[in-house]
Amino acid sequence: MLKNEMTQRKQAEVIRKEQAETFVPAADIWETPEELVLRLDMPGVGKDNVEVKVDHDVLNIHGKVAAPVAASAIYGEQRIGDFQRQFSLSEELDRDKIAAKMDAGVLTIHIGKAEKVKPRTIQIQSAN
Repeated sequence: MLKNEMTQRKQAEVIRKEQAETFVPAADIWETPEELVLRLDMPGVGKDNVEVKVDHDVLNIHGKVAAPVAASAIYGEQRIGDFQRQFSLSEELDRDKIAAKMDAGVLTIHIGKAEKVKPRTIQIQSAN
């Protein structure tokens, strides 16, 4: 009976129901003496469909996935949905020094450090 049930499965049972969801993109963060760099994976999101905003001390990232191709799905394993992520910004980061770049579904954000926390060399004066 089990063998008979397997052969009678319809192809539609394999297709996942497409419905919009919101995902938290995977992120890598690293630090240099001058800045923090965030890299977020947002597959299916183009440059024109991503928004990066700072509201008070929160960096908000929202990416909208482009509408799927107008065709009937035969089989699908990837889930479809938009991306959203938030990061708290410390006072050590300069809100005026934020730059973002989107390339092949990867968003890279550079956040400059405030001058007061950057390493600096102190000149030593002579006594004479």
